Amino acid sequence: MKQIGKIGNTTAAAIVLAALLGVGCLRVYQLYSNEAQKNKELENQLAELTKEEQRSAVMQQVNAQMEEIANEERRISDEQREAAELQTKVAQQERQNAERQRHEAEQERQNALLAEHKAVEASEIAQKARAVAEQQRAEAEQSKRVTDTLSFITLSRSLGNVAMNQLQTGNQDLANLLAYTSYLFTNRYKGDIYNPSVYQALVATSQSKNSWNKHKGVVSSISFYPKDNSRFLTVSTYGEIMEHKTTGDNIKSTTLLNNNEYDFRCVVAVQNGDTYVASRHGQVMIFPNGGERIMLTIPKQDILLGITSIGEQMLVIGEHTLSIIDTKSYSIVKSRDLPFHVVYFNRYDYSPILFDDQGKMHIVRALDRLESSKVPYKGQVTAFASSKNQGLKTYGMRDGTIYLERANGKATKLVSHRSQVTKIKLNGLRIYSSSYDGKLNLWMADQEKIEPITLFTTNSWIMDFTYDNKKQYIWAVDQKGNLTEAYIAVPMMVAKLKNQLKRNFTRDEWDYYVGKNIPYENIMDK
Repeated sequence: MKQIGKIGNTTAAAIVLAALLGVGCLRVYQLYSNEAQKNKELENQLAELTKEEQRSAVMQQVNAQMEEIANEERRISDEQREAAELQTKVAQQERQNAERQRHEAEQERQNALLAEHKAVEASEIAQKARAVAEQQRAEAEQSKRVTDTLSFITLSRSLGNVAMNQLQTGNQDLANLLAYTSYLFTNRYKGDIYNPSVYQALVATSQSKNSWNKHKGVVSSISFYPKDNSRFLTVSTYGEIMEHKTTGDNIKSTTLLNNNEYDFRCVVAVQNGDTYVASRHGQVMIFPNGGERIMLTIPKQDILLGITSIGEQMLVIGEHTLSIIDTKSYSIVKSRDLPFHVVYFNRYDYSPILFDDQGKMHIVRALDRLESSKVPYKGQVTAFASSKNQGLKTYGMRDGTIYLERANGKATKLVSHRSQVTKIKLNGLRIYSSSYDGKLNLWMADQEKIEPITLFTTNSWIMDFTYDNKKQYIWAVDQKGNLTEAYIAVPMMVAKLKNQLKRNFTRDEWDYYVGKNIPYENIMDK
């Protein structure tokens, strides 16, 4: 039992051992299998490694080639880089050189600009200095011209006065030379030709006055035909109406009416060629242009002073009445009495103006519309004239005084005439006046001191005067039936005076009258 037990134990042990062995063999097999598998794997790995190694070798070769290529490219790149760097350095150097050159050029430009600016400043300074010098020279020349001008103008006036003195002593030739030289210097240095000393010497030496005795009675009125500078009319208190035509220094007269029953006081030649003549005793004669004479009588008995236009009609002025004549029908269409006594009439502001014996004046705007005011000066007004353009009014008085009133109301008393002022006419700033003292004067309203210039003197009362349409001559009529003509245009007087010159100054005359310091001139050659 015990043996069986031992066998059993041995078998069990053998089984266990066999099992263990089997297990061990299995384990060994598994290990072998695993190792084989590993070996296979290792072989595969080795094969792969071999392939990898081969590939690696190829890759190494490729890499080596690539490295060589890369090294070559790097070398080339380095060379290119070095070349580029060199070019960059060269470019930078060139840029630096260019910048330096630009800077130097800019500096030179700045220097040039500075030099130019300094040159401009110097030029401006020079120009200013030259301008100052030129201004000083111009001022000096102007001062010299002014001094010369004043000296020559003063000399010309002195020569005019000397000319008048020589004329009065009968030395006509020397007076002519002095008067012409007076004009010559005045004109050359743009002085005032109408200065009394210069102008009166021209008037006196040119001997432009001519007189004709044409009427039997007092010549009361004169009127030029508006469209004919050589024809004019005169009327007298002896009933004469005459037409005159001038040709040079000659006059041809034609009697249109001679009837001492009439006492003519006014003649007016109007623009359309008609002529109106007023007689003191109330008659008006009309001479239509190309028609028969027409006689009108004022309805209300009155003493007529004259006739003038009012609008498109004619106004007949009496001492106490006004009447309207229609210029188309040649008939009296209206009349009216006046509550005052008219002693004188003229025109003002394009209308008739009446002066009465009570110191009042009346502007006739229409037959039934009078604008009345007081005469601003004491005494009886016997002459009146005005200029709207110049703003002047002139009042001539019975005592010979003339009052010149300007637009600002300032008045100047002009004294020269010794008797009643009979007529005043204005031509710009020139005032012409006549008087019973036989003088026809010229006054210059633009002179600081207004002195009379006597154009001529007659030995009779001057009743009326006028100038021709061109204002070259002045014509006056007087109490003794005379017609007197004189130049008022300077060019005409100068031309006549120049024609009268017979010689030049002697050297002694020039030195004495003109001056040793003034270069001698041949006056007749001028």
